[in-house]
Amino acid sequence: MSDNSIMNIGDLAEPAKVLIEKLADAGYVLYEPKHIIEVAKAKAEAAIIQAEAEIEIDKAKAKTEIEITDLHRRAAQRSIAEQGQQQESIENTIIKAIPELNEEADPKAIENDWIIKFFDKCRLVTDDQVQDLWASILASEANCAGSYSPKTLTTLADMNQKDLILFNTFCSLCVVALEDPHAFLRSPSNFKIRDARVPIIRDSITDLVTLQNSSSHQSREKLYQKSESIYEKYDFGFNEFQLLSEHGLIQDETHNKYPHFWYNNEIYIPINPSANPPFKTEDHQQITISGFRLSSVGRELFHITKRDNPPEYLEHLIDFLQEYYNVCSDIQ
Repeated sequence: MSDNSIMNIGDLAEPAKVLIEKLADAGYVLYEPKHIIEVAKAKAEAAIIQAEAEIEIDKAKAKTEIEITDLHRRAAQRSIAEQGQQQESIENTIIKAIPELNEEADPKAIENDWIIKFFDKCRLVTDDQVQDLWASILASEANCAGSYSPKTLTTLADMNQKDLILFNTFCSLCVVALEDPHAFLRSPSNFKIRDARVPIIRDSITDLVTLQNSSSHQSREKLYQKSESIYEKYDFGFNEFQLLSEHGLIQDETHNKYPHFWYNNEIYIPINPSANPPFKTEDHQQITISGFRLSSVGRELFHITKRDNPPEYLEHLIDFLQEYYNVCSDIQ
């Protein structure tokens, strides 16, 4: 580490030390933002002095050649300024990632190719909130290497602010089937998603085969309209679903079986409505939920979203499931 390091590495927790050393080995050394600016300014001034000296030496040359040399000088200034800004973005991201490291983090396990790919994408990010997302990804990868694929990094880099807001809204409306609900109850911050979707009902018999009120076209149309109306309240319609689908964040798949669903840190288990508490294992039901689901990339990015989880939405959702799936729910 350089003497100009932003912090005394000895004062950091072990995972943070290891992360900084790992990134330094890959060529990403952490400096103070002030130092970044001073170095960039010094290099820019040196480049200008050198370019001006070359112009003086070449005054005897043709006018067009002098103009080309001056163009090179301006290009050098721009390049130095861009590199300074990119270095600042890189370092801000690293600094923000450090508080999110857990005690079991193993930054040494991060692949160097992944680090190169990561910083190639995040170095162009100047928005503070978007930098927060990239920092969360870096911390998550240090906590558990392999959490984020290179494809996910490319997808996030291609998204603008509007796309991110839409995706955040989608995730706020998702019901989630966990890989292991018991693991979530033991450690809420660490959970894997088996399936996650916005359970909108389309006007399709295939989508409605598991619903109790699907015997006629009139009842199917009622289901479709009620389902659609839930999401209209959050300014989310077909166009918004389509945009996220084009980014590869969601998929329009027909249905999947849910033995439970997770929403806003609570696990809901579908229960036969005729059962009485205390509920037994045989009272549990598995329901088939249709709708747009998160892709593998979407499931990875789900963990870094700042979900709103509107409480009134959950009320509408449970009412919908109770009315059209003929189940009640038990909260774990």
